[in-house]
Amino acid sequence: MEGDDEMMNKSEVDFCDFSWNPVTGCESNCVYCFARKQAQRFCGDIRLNKASDQLQSIPGKGLWVLEEPFKNNQGKVIPLPVGFEPTLHRYRLPMPAQKKKPANIFVCSMADLFGEWVPDDWIREVLAACAAAPWHNYLFLTKNPERYPKTVEAYGSFENVWLGTSITEPEDVAKVTQLPEGFHRFVCFEPLLGRMDAKRLPGLLESVDWVIIGAETGQRKAKTIPDRKWIEEIISACRRNSIPVHIKASSEMTAVWGKDLIQERPEQLKHDEVIIPHCKECEHSRMTPQGKRGNRYDCDRTNRHIAGRYTRTSPPWCPLRG
Repeated sequence: MEGDDEMMNKSEVDFCDFSWNPVTGCESNCVYCFARKQAQRFCGDIRLNKASDQLQSIPGKGLWVLEEPFKNNQGKVIPLPVGFEPTLHRYRLPMPAQKKKPANIFVCSMADLFGEWVPDDWIREVLAACAAAPWHNYLFLTKNPERYPKTVEAYGSFENVWLGTSITEPEDVAKVTQLPEGFHRFVCFEPLLGRMDAKRLPGLLESVDWVIIGAETGQRKAKTIPDRKWIEEIISACRRNSIPVHIKASSEMTAVWGKDLIQERPEQLKHDEVIIPHCKECEHSRMTPQGKRGNRYDCDRTNRHIAGRYTRTSPPWCPLRG
């Protein structure tokens, strides 16, 4: 589930490495929204939860703040105790800094951080948490890109910030022009609900660094299945501008496009995968038999003992981790 409270999620969103949700909830009420359905599954008893002193309410705003993970009467963590009502999970803010390996992090997959209902203070807190871990790339996506300039330009480093906008209908395509300069910019055509203006697309996309295309998923009766021609026209505009394209994997998209999905990433979002040997297989590992107690492993490179739980992976202090 996208709202796990132990760590950032290894993301089910295939264009990034992790999803991080310091803010959840949205007031847009899109009929196709998967996140709202997820929230309904993982909210518990909302009326009972709201009576708990674990939640802080912002009077008259319909906004909530959690300083610690919310637990029900049985001690079970409830990731989204008020469902899809906007909530700041302040205890999640340190999570990017705790993850030392550089990653592509999708910020607020369970919210629209730049929706008009989100307080400026919340956005500033999220951006400050990003600034505290500048070795990651941060991907933001909103239906409200006109709010970007008022909030994100206060962020110090632009090289690792990717600002995106969601475009679903042909009339939304002008939102591309609202993406501010000085940042990496991307467009997400998901869910693709109609045919874009093929004549306007090349000009609108010329300043964009990446394009993502996805189909509506789920069981909604009136679900829109995109036409292959719609996708081809977007890809053609991207090819004219040398823009990498990522088609999101789903059964709906495979049915339209086939199994050979185009899944390209910009160079700045590519990571050189470092293969770390298991300690049992590493040339720097020394094994000493200890009879009934089993075997002891030590690292010749660091002169440190390797705890048993790490011998099938590698310890956090392993120098091969960089």
